[in-house]
Amino acid sequence: MDTLSLTYSLADQDFSRAKSVGIFNVSTQLLEHLAWHIGFSRLNVMINSSLEGKLRLPAWVTVKRHNEAIRGKLGRILWDQWGVYKAARTSGNQWLFLPKGFAAFSKPPGFRLAVYMYDTIHDFYRDNYPGVMPWFESVYFTRSLRATFKYADVIFTDSDFAKSELERAARRFKIGIPPVITAGVGFSGGQRMAVSRHNSLLLLTSVWPHKLTERAISFLTRWQKQVSFSGEINLVGSLPGSVHLPRVTGWRHYPRLSETKYRQFLAETKVLLFFSSYEGFGMPPVESMIAGACPVFSDLAVTREVMGEKGYSFSNDSYESFARAMEKSLSVSEETIQLWAKQLLQRHNWDNVVRKVADGLQ
Repeated sequence: MDTLSLTYSLADQDFSRAKSVGIFNVSTQLLEHLAWHIGFSRLNVMINSSLEGKLRLPAWVTVKRHNEAIRGKLGRILWDQWGVYKAARTSGNQWLFLPKGFAAFSKPPGFRLAVYMYDTIHDFYRDNYPGVMPWFESVYFTRSLRATFKYADVIFTDSDFAKSELERAARRFKIGIPPVITAGVGFSGGQRMAVSRHNSLLLLTSVWPHKLTERAISFLTRWQKQVSFSGEINLVGSLPGSVHLPRVTGWRHYPRLSETKYRQFLAETKVLLFFSSYEGFGMPPVESMIAGACPVFSDLAVTREVMGEKGYSFSNDSYESFARAMEKSLSVSEETIQLWAKQLLQRHNWDNVVRKVADGLQ
């Protein structure tokens, strides 16, 4: 492995602006684990000023700041299409690794290209929510996805479901696809916060329709009345413009939380609610289990793959299914949650991820 040289680009990542905190966390944590556990002959990292001093990297890693990618939408496009390749070329490394997906469609990279892709959400929106995604963004990312299939030497992804989605998209485009490796996502157990668990629920929300926020609030409101639940109901995330909280005591909305505050919420709540109609992996149910909160989540092909029989799933089309999952989640024992968390950590750990990425690059 001592002949492997890599440039890793985080220049387009900014936590305060990230549409997906999950992608941000995977991108940064994957870099840290690669840097500490793989013997690169050279590792160059491209960041922006928002990441300075926030990455745990060995002293031998070369870090260079590039703020071009966070200077508005035009700056991001120029970086994606020309800047990142130009900056990577100066390092002289064998590989450029893009942990946030897509290749440039303006030109070939001129060196080996590895990408980590999480899903084909834009393709999903084109079929299921036409007109919701801005037309320019849809066209841009469709072209970028095609370019990734054409120019990447290897694609890493987070689940077998996501791998099948990428292969399906390639067949749809009638284009070849490079090797796709399910590297997965790692999680760290760490120490649970020493706080008392409240009689509270945590619901993740979003303006994006595939997150089913309106349905989630409808189901939860109906369930609260049915069982006379008197605890707190905390919503974290944005809300669609047409959605309003019910006028019931105990409901609170937090449009965005810091990572530290979010972890505190997970440590204090009894149940995390995760509604969705499409995911490439679905990290929150795993994270909540590790934190000691029982997850209740949409029954999707990928959540079945990721969670197995751990936690409680429900059908998006059935309130009765949701109510049964809620009843089970509030009565499950702490010992069972701890066992499930241990099993999930054994399955989804960074050592496995790093090994698969290193093997793929070799």
